[in-house]
Amino acid sequence: MTQTSLEFPPGSAGPVDLPILPPPPRRVIVGFSGGVTSAWCAGWALRTFPREEVVLLFHDTKREHPDTYRFLREMADKLGHPITEQSDGRSVVELFREEGFLGNGQETPCTTDLKAKQGLAFINGLRRDLGPAVKIIKVVGYSAVEPKRVAKAVGRAHHDGVSVRFPVIEERITKQACVDWCQCAMGVKPSAMYEWSEHANCVGCVKGGRAYWLKVHEHHPEIFEEMAALEEEFGHTIIRGGDREHVTLRQLVQIGLKRPVRLREPITLGACECGD
Repeated sequence: MTQTSLEFPPGSAGPVDLPILPPPPRRVIVGFSGGVTSAWCAGWALRTFPREEVVLLFHDTKREHPDTYRFLREMADKLGHPITEQSDGRSVVELFREEGFLGNGQETPCTTDLKAKQGLAFINGLRRDLGPAVKIIKVVGYSAVEPKRVAKAVGRAHHDGVSVRFPVIEERITKQACVDWCQCAMGVKPSAMYEWSEHANCVGCVKGGRAYWLKVHEHHPEIFEEMAALEEEFGHTIIRGGDREHVTLRQLVQIGLKRPVRLREPITLGACECGD
């Protein structure tokens, strides 16, 4: 094989060094919801990526437990990172009335309008401000016992043109370990929602089942009564489950549960391994 040298025309400057283009900007968006797993994910993201790339994104439904707001503020302060809010501005009940539809266990316009759409609006804002080439990584605090939610999040990320990470699953972290990290490592007590609920969702979440609503009746009777009145106003029930008989919230209080309900991820608040 013969080799030939590249010749340049007389008077030309010869070979030109092409500039090395910088990588596209990147943002790592942590769904900072007020739960213990999302808080742990925030810490993971700040340890894993440059801090200037991390966004702790919160969507206010106007129905969060008051102590959840306290947890969010204290955790952000301990992490030394600000909360970025992107919210619709309407409360859950305002949304139901304006849309003329009461959310239930199978259809949740509150999740769509007050959270999913707000998240996409924030991403589109980043693309507008930083350019369409910006790389977006969403960090979601779902665990391995939530395969359906994980699958939906993967599908939504693909649709929105972003990447998604599930650090709790990747690192094989338990929900209890997230609780202990919040309490011991960070010194922040989890939201009082966890004293009676498996999740730190808004109080009176329409996705909750029968056991959850009985807990709402016990711990927040004023919200239970408001939602029971909405059932009468809209003419249908919140609790729905396949071919099971639909019951109103007030009927549920009368009939109760047929059998105890076991939590998928039970946790213990208070003392942890550090002894605090």
